[in-house]
Amino acid sequence: MTDRRRLPEWPSWTSRLRPPKDIAVLTLATLAGLALVVWGWLMQGQEYTPGLLLQFGSSLVLIVPLIVLGRVLERRMQRTQDALSSDLADIQAQMRATRARLDTLGETSRDGLLDRHRRRELLLREAERAPTAERLASLLHEAAGLQAVFDGGVRTRLPGSDLWLRLDLRRTAAVPNQQNRQQNRQNQQNQAQPGRSADETLHLTLEDRGGAVVSGTAWARDEQAPAAARRLTARRAGTAPGTASAGSAAVALRDIDGLLRVLVATLRTAIAARTGQEQQDLGRLIELPNEQWAISADGLWCRQRYFHIRTEQLLDARQDWRRYALAKPWVDREHFLDAYRTAHALLSGSASPSQRTPQ
Repeated sequence: MTDRRRLPEWPSWTSRLRPPKDIAVLTLATLAGLALVVWGWLMQGQEYTPGLLLQFGSSLVLIVPLIVLGRVLERRMQRTQDALSSDLADIQAQMRATRARLDTLGETSRDGLLDRHRRRELLLREAERAPTAERLASLLHEAAGLQAVFDGGVRTRLPGSDLWLRLDLRRTAAVPNQQNRQQNRQNQQNQAQPGRSADETLHLTLEDRGGAVVSGTAWARDEQAPAAARRLTARRAGTAPGTASAGSAAVALRDIDGLLRVLVATLRTAIAARTGQEQQDLGRLIELPNEQWAISADGLWCRQRYFHIRTEQLLDARQDWRRYALAKPWVDREHFLDAYRTAHALLSGSASPSQRTPQ
């Protein structure tokens, strides 16, 4: 054992006396007692002897067991102190070893967290600069690993339209035999990219306020965003030709890079909220309808202060949360009503990614 610091030993009764004063008092008391015994014997003579013997006998019966018991207790206390000193030394040694391990682990964890934060920030900046399929897929995978976004991905409203653009990752389904070789090559390339699962495919979907699919397409990792947007627009026109929203959606999708940057900003907010960089957690984020509100899988969140309407409260017709929220002086009426309407429609008909896949 190393550097044991022993507890102070319990002093014996003789060492607790403070000579010469204590010894002198004890000696004088003993002599005074003997003098009284002799004086009593001189006064009563032989008649005093039986009483004296009785007193000595009773004193021995009382004092000797007490002395023996005191010695036993003193030895046990000493052994207990020795054991306690040994245990304390062991605990101190273990604490020093644990502290050293924690320091090492803390440095490793801090370095790992900082390195991951730097890589995540670099990926966000690259995606903001050039939102490619590979970068967005990696960001979605990272956010999903943190449980910062909904399983069905994130979405944003198309400007001037009543449609939304959703971006999500889906597991790759079985492909026909003639496509196996191409799919395997793509999976091998995906495996070489960090933060991306080989059996996940990026999808772009046009949907209405409640999440019902209008059109959708897979976005290959080596495909340019405008090509995927044109395919999305063509399928939209084929499913509902001549509708009023078809033209506005097509116009909005021309700036597909701008829409993808909005989705990157949504992913940045989701990751920051989950990792504690925002003032509060926003749950598994789905959409940022405006600067004051956020829609997540567990309800409607205020982004500027703590105010949360849970999904079950939002969908309960017996609770009028609109009136309650609009009574708050800090609530922007237009922003809240738009976010509330969207959240109610979306969360009341939430579908899994597979259920949203267009046929």
